Amino acid sequence: MEGLPAQLLKAVVAAPVVTGLLLIAGRRLPRSLGSWIAFAGFAVPAALAPWLLLVWSDLSVPPAAFRGEGLWGFGLALNGFGAPLLAMTSLVGLAAGIKALNQDVESRHAYLGLLLFMLGGTLGVFATDHVVGFYFFHEFALIPTFVLTLFWGGEGRRPAAMQMAIYLTVGAMASLAGILMAVDAAGLEWTKATFEGVADGLLSKGAPQGAGALALFGFGTLASLFPFHSWAAPGYSAAPTPAAMLHAGALKKFGLYGLALLGLTSLRITEGALGGWLLWFALGNVVLIGLVCLTQVDLKRLVSWSSVAHMGPVFLGLWVAGTRGSAAGLDAAVLLMTAHGLSCAALFLLSNDVRVRTGSYRFEDMGGLASRAPVLGAFFIAASMASLGLPGFGNFWGEIGVFLSLRAEPLWLQALAASTVVITAVYTLRAAAAVFFGPASAALEARAAAAPFSDISWPSRLAAGLLLAASMAVGFQPSLVTDSINRVSADVVKYVRPAPQTPSAR
Repeated sequence: MEGLPAQLLKAVVAAPVVTGLLLIAGRRLPRSLGSWIAFAGFAVPAALAPWLLLVWSDLSVPPAAFRGEGLWGFGLALNGFGAPLLAMTSLVGLAAGIKALNQDVESRHAYLGLLLFMLGGTLGVFATDHVVGFYFFHEFALIPTFVLTLFWGGEGRRPAAMQMAIYLTVGAMASLAGILMAVDAAGLEWTKATFEGVADGLLSKGAPQGAGALALFGFGTLASLFPFHSWAAPGYSAAPTPAAMLHAGALKKFGLYGLALLGLTSLRITEGALGGWLLWFALGNVVLIGLVCLTQVDLKRLVSWSSVAHMGPVFLGLWVAGTRGSAAGLDAAVLLMTAHGLSCAALFLLSNDVRVRTGSYRFEDMGGLASRAPVLGAFFIAASMASLGLPGFGNFWGEIGVFLSLRAEPLWLQALAASTVVITAVYTLRAAAAVFFGPASAALEARAAAAPFSDISWPSRLAAGLLLAASMAVGFQPSLVTDSINRVSADVVKYVRPAPQTPSAR
């Protein structure tokens, strides 16, 4: 019989899916009833998943307590990397749900139902150890992303949705091919293959030829690894805000999570030439995409591009974990994945609140907004500082952990990795100054005169406050996340065969 943790894990994944079905099937439900059903779907995971993280971190509770029969034939099982990502996703989902419930959109029940499907699938990704179920849940969440962008997105939504569909479908198929090659080489039935089972099966054999390359390309595309990233910024810019929050904050971590649990262990993506490619691609995210951020004149596109740039340090953490057998690099990468999800979602949420008041995302149409919306300004600057890695927020510990894990590497590599702090500070402070300080633009003055606007609404304050409070909780007490991660990182790197070469010799 399943224990309480396993039952609650099942409820975390099932609640959004069931409520989403009710909303899509009950198109004629009264608006108020539909809102309460949707709120329940968003709130139940946010109430249970953080508690599951705390229980998982308790060494007296065995991992078997989190293993259940699962959904749709795929077993559910929580691990030390999935637990913090599950908790983060649940909070991002609740914040996105609060935003969506306060939007006026056509076919509201269908809109909310698709968001709930997206949330349920993303939660399933981090709640299963079944390798094919892991892929299934991702696809279950990905399809609503395309539909939401295509029908409820903003300017440029059709080409953006098509570009996302092409890139992410190709990436997903490549990663699936790599997974199935690994499962076959491990001698397992796909219906029973788990992350650990595949890694154990390939421990002495090594990955089948080509599987690692497929995984790096596939998972890398899904996680916006340079140069397979070009779908991300247009897609997030065109997507409705709640969908952008969920995808950039949580669902994109599917690729990183897959690289951590399958790429490093079963598919050996850091061995030989693949390790060199991963290093240079990661530096491309840090430096080249960081420079792209400096050129942006549109707030939402800046937030979208910055979400791509911030994947660079995570990839570097995975690289050093794989090439050097560094549990510290892996710890920092997963911690940064969790913290980035919170700060990234908050920035998408608050950027939309800026547009609602200014009528534009362009910096030239803004200025001086802090005097008219001081609470919005305070929240936005706090979220920007979290993204920058200011001490007191969770991102700080993730970024400094990655930098420290690279301390034995050549100085040029450390310098390029650390450049992310300088580049991020420049474009982040520039954006805050353009939006909230200095003289107001003529366009903003005219808009405020014709239709005076108020400060950020209470629902938005609640959603942003939830995300920033969670980021600060991790910032002041990182053990909330690291206790869980540390339980499995050493087990993961035992599968890694450290390379003796230095990056300059590759």
